[in-house]
Amino acid sequence: MPVVPCFDPTTGASGGPAGGGGAAGLPAWRVVDVTDGSWTAADPGANGRVNTVGVASDITTVTWNGFTATSDDAVDGTTFTGQRYYRALTYDDGTPVALTDAGFTLEMWVDTPAVAGCARTQLAVGVSSDPTATTNSIINFSGLYWSPDRTDGVPYIGQIRTNASPLTAFNLNNRYGYGRSAFVSGSSGQSFAWAIKADGTSTGYNNRSMTAYTGTLYVQLSMGAPSTRVITAAQTNVFSAWYRVIRTPIGPTGHAP
Repeated sequence: MPVVPCFDPTTGASGGPAGGGGAAGLPAWRVVDVTDGSWTAADPGANGRVNTVGVASDITTVTWNGFTATSDDAVDGTTFTGQRYYRALTYDDGTPVALTDAGFTLEMWVDTPAVAGCARTQLAVGVSSDPTATTNSIINFSGLYWSPDRTDGVPYIGQIRTNASPLTAFNLNNRYGYGRSAFVSGSSGQSFAWAIKADGTSTGYNNRSMTAYTGTLYVQLSMGAPSTRVITAAQTNVFSAWYRVIRTPIGPTGHAP
């Protein structure tokens, strides 16, 4: 069963079952279920790299078609024409997140278990400005990145921003990733990612300043592969991802922007 971070305010215990919530005053985590009708799919390159995406009990299974990746398949390249899913970024009550808000933080979590023979791909969930664009600097994506390669023992988890190389922590026992991207009065700050091993101990974390955002904000799930990587037909990736948006005016009452 996938694990989503939660906090029991009565016991102080952390961890919990899929669909867990948060401490009093914090919104519940929302599962990234791109099949629930609230997400829009886009494949700007019309390359059909992804065969199917299924979600059951919060677990996402991506089944790929066979292909040799080009530079446009990489989620961290100058251009990215591959599969992505997106929806408007909203608070828990459905109110759209706006850059004019005093402050907000997007939190992200992924559970990527060991699966022998999985596809050597790139996946990421985060915030974007233009989810259907093909130029990464225009997509303006920033968030939590993972490369769930267990065939060769290369589980990378870390942070990604636009067309910069992902900053990742490598460990053969990596399983969980936690990320957060913070905004204050329309200004974007640091995007942070923390890699966590299956036993709950830390592998390491990375952060990078985000570029400027304008207009409508989206939460986006991107699916790609590094250039020249060969993906075999019917190979899969299995993961569970969640996110939540927290209203975070900085500072105590009376001292917030």
